[in-house]
Amino acid sequence: MSKDLVTLTTAPSEFEANLLAIVLRDHNIEAFVFASSSSGLGVSLSSGTIGVPLQVRADDIAEARRILASNKRDSIDIDWDELELAGKDFSETVVHKPMTMRLPAKIAFIVTALVLLAGIAIALASSIMSIF
Repeated sequence: MSKDLVTLTTAPSEFEANLLAIVLRDHNIEAFVFASSSSGLGVSLSSGTIGVPLQVRADDIAEARRILASNKRDSIDIDWDELELAGKDFSETVVHKPMTMRLPAKIAFIVTALVLLAGIAIALASSIMSIF
């Protein structure tokens, strides 16, 4: 039995990823949601990915897909039309990879961070200079 984790899908929010994980856990499939503290910002600061990965063991991926597809088709508990994952087909065979930020977005993020740091440095330098 393989203990390697694979990404089943990437949900747009931690809430949706946990909702799907609960469905899988109710069917005895171990599901893991790896959300970061920055996921609420809409920009993951660690790896440049967008979304919250839902992962299962490699041996469970086919069963997990079947369970989510069945739940989507038959569920009365979850209003799938309200979720951003509404159009996702969980029966597909390709493992989803998280989307990455486009290069212009990464550049804009880095430039913004540098400008903010420069502003802080200038403010600190001017306050230190005014002391002397």
